[in-house]
Amino acid sequence: MTAQVEYREPVSGMEWTVLSGDRREVMTALGAEHAEQIAAWRARDSWKGLVERATGARGRQFDAVVASTRRLLPVESAELGWLAEGAGVPEAELWALNLRGDLGRDGIGCSDLCTAGGSGVLMGHNEDGDGELAGLVRLVTLRIDGDPSMTVVWYPGMLPANSFVTTSAGLTFGMDHVPVHRIDQNAAGRHLVARHAQRRPDGARARVALQEIGCAGGFAFDVADGPGGRGDIIENAAGRVSVAGAADRLLRHTNHLRFIDRRPGDEVDDVVVDDRWTSESRTRFAALEAASPRLGSPEDLLAALRADGVLNREPDLYTFTSAVVDTANDRILLQGSGKPWRGVLSGFASGERMSV
Repeated sequence: MTAQVEYREPVSGMEWTVLSGDRREVMTALGAEHAEQIAAWRARDSWKGLVERATGARGRQFDAVVASTRRLLPVESAELGWLAEGAGVPEAELWALNLRGDLGRDGIGCSDLCTAGGSGVLMGHNEDGDGELAGLVRLVTLRIDGDPSMTVVWYPGMLPANSFVTTSAGLTFGMDHVPVHRIDQNAAGRHLVARHAQRRPDGARARVALQEIGCAGGFAFDVADGPGGRGDIIENAAGRVSVAGAADRLLRHTNHLRFIDRRPGDEVDDVVVDDRWTSESRTRFAALEAASPRLGSPEDLLAALRADGVLNREPDLYTFTSAVVDTANDRILLQGSGKPWRGVLSGFASGERMSV
């Protein structure tokens, strides 16, 4: 048998593919259906540079993190192999791509907002990356037997997990890269940790996964748990974890650690980084803070994410999409290259384009 593949009408300029079937079928079909887009990125210097780093200067670290990830997360590791098989790309190259932030800096970009109170959660995420990928990034829905369905803003070649994700379990995730001084070679690749958490059937188990399985590099996970009525930002960086809850307060995050503190007395902390890139993140955080004095509606979050100093339009730092969820009203608000689109959140997570 092969996976069922369907195409939805684009959302705010973003193409949308829906794949259904068993795990191997879906992941192999994901690669095969988008082999052209994966090849387009593979032909660019950014991809080649990541492969050269993994096979050269960071080769020993790369081998260690791959081995650790396979041990800790065998299902997600197999998914990556099937994605490579479908695309006709050497599996090692997809590992190099997906461990980009676990072997060194993953550029910069992405901004998040989250607030919880009353009956639901408002959460927003800007997905930022290299501008050269603007024509390749798309929406993908995975309907894998035995898993919650999930829809993701997808970079062709990445495991579908590292950006903005919402699932039929009522969970929504936004991921922000955070750099670390020294990676944890006994931990797992960040993208695979994210994918593992997103496959959980409820928020409690997703939060446990994000706190108990360490990331080799660093991610800040913005998690909106609709059924649980709570929002959290979980920083998981090179063996250290910190959690901040959004109950009756507004949480913001960009690309520097906010809740994992520098260890006292350390001249150079193993994790916490301060450099010109984190300076950019702090400047963007200040702009996000200024643009979001109060957030009472999804439109407030979208306006903050699209504000000057938060929305990015540089070649090396480009906002592909802004996404906002309102769990109490089962709504999603998404803006890519087109006009904002409003839809039913639960339908979107399951691969149904239901406009409102």
